Amino acid sequence: MKADEVKWNRRYASGNYPTEPNEAIRSHFELAKRGRALDIAAGNGRNSIFLAEQGFSVEAADISGTGLELIRESRPDIELIQTDLDFYRIRKNRYDLIVNINFLQRRLFPQIKTGLKINGILIFQTFMEPELTGGKSPKGKKDRYLATNELLHSFIALQVVLYEEKDVVFSNGEILKTATLVARKNFR
Repeated sequence: MKADEVKWNRRYASGNYPTEPNEAIRSHFELAKRGRALDIAAGNGRNSIFLAEQGFSVEAADISGTGLELIRESRPDIELIQTDLDFYRIRKNRYDLIVNINFLQRRLFPQIKTGLKINGILIFQTFMEPELTGGKSPKGKKDRYLATNELLHSFIALQVVLYEEKDVVFSNGEILKTATLVARKNFR
């Protein structure tokens, strides 16, 4: 088993994870046609389950078999894809909606664009680089965080519906900056 798989299996086995669907998804899923949806880094399925309840045919991709089993227990109709997202390939022109929450793998950016059907919707939210003394990220962690406007620039070819960067306060009191993008693919 890979280190990431072990780490996330432990987290989902511990019960220490959010259970409510992401606010950006709740606020913008209706922009998408009720067709096929892909949840990248689905975790325990909080967003996959919500989208299935809204009428989407959902594919949930994650490295954690424990997280995916939680999805299966709630919604056996969701297609589960246990995969290392560092190597995952998104199928072209397949999805009416792609969601990517709290996960960053820049290699997937071009695949996300080609994976959307015409008029497909992307809802993407993840963490931005922490503001530390001297403007440096924690050693070896820079690839896990977005720079200012990076998400916007990476998907500028899409029709941007919403883009914002803001501080989010978590239940443990921690404050992190996130970038949120909602966009529509209006080209082939």
